[in-house]
Amino acid sequence: MKTTHKIITLLTLAVATLAGCKPLPKDKVVASVGQSVLMLSEVKAVSADLTGADSAKVAQNFVDQWVRNQVKLQEAERTLAALMPEIDRLVEEYRTSLIGGRLEQRYLQGRMDTLITDEMVKTYFNAHRSDFVMDRTVLKGRIVRLPDNYRQSVKLFNLMGSKGEEKQQDFLDLCMKNNFELYTFENWVDFNEFLSYLPVRRGKNYDYILTGNEIRQMADSDHKYFIQIYDVIKQGSNAPYERVADMVRRILFNRRRAELLTSYNDSLYWSALSEGVVTIHNIDK
Repeated sequence: MKTTHKIITLLTLAVATLAGCKPLPKDKVVASVGQSVLMLSEVKAVSADLTGADSAKVAQNFVDQWVRNQVKLQEAERTLAALMPEIDRLVEEYRTSLIGGRLEQRYLQGRMDTLITDEMVKTYFNAHRSDFVMDRTVLKGRIVRLPDNYRQSVKLFNLMGSKGEEKQQDFLDLCMKNNFELYTFENWVDFNEFLSYLPVRRGKNYDYILTGNEIRQMADSDHKYFIQIYDVIKQGSNAPYERVADMVRRILFNRRRAELLTSYNDSLYWSALSEGVVTIHNIDK
């Protein structure tokens, strides 16, 4: 109880000093757990932008959390004493990685050429085409949904499969005039997503609609669906350029980044060797 009373007394003094905007005479210990201490300046830092009751509440919560964390940390150090060398090693590895990463980020600023042209992307894709394989089936096509009782459904069906531009325009005009839902997939779309626009049954195989060039039909209780597929790339086939262009761009970017960092790290190493900063002794076997 004495320790708690001492912490609260010091905390009250800290908050009063902060709330009154008076100069801080000297730094003081607000709380301690074993050999670890929390200074008044640290409490001030977390509540500097607040005043009055808000400042006091934030400061009190900060002190309480600090005490709890220190109690837990010191108990862990006592209980896990045998593991501390391994923990210290992991902490040092993380520290080294973190500092090294920050240094590399600073080095790359202004040096990393982010301009990767379409020509560079296409050249890499053509040279490594076999590396890009589809993990799913994709297609291009369109679906039109119309009422089951539409009288000119045969005409619409025939127009949809016609080759001439004029007839295709007639098809589009007819869809627009009757407010039919028309879903057009000019870019590659996953087969499963394409099927989500159709009245399909779970568990049934619909691969048959991927074969042939004819217009397919489906129906539900109120509507007909006309299905036209322009092109298909099946799972396991080489991926199309449009599908992987962004991936190739990232590959080129990361490769450029790796080259810069390798060069930089090598230069640091050889510079340290040449300047005598590094000494490497023979390891006795």
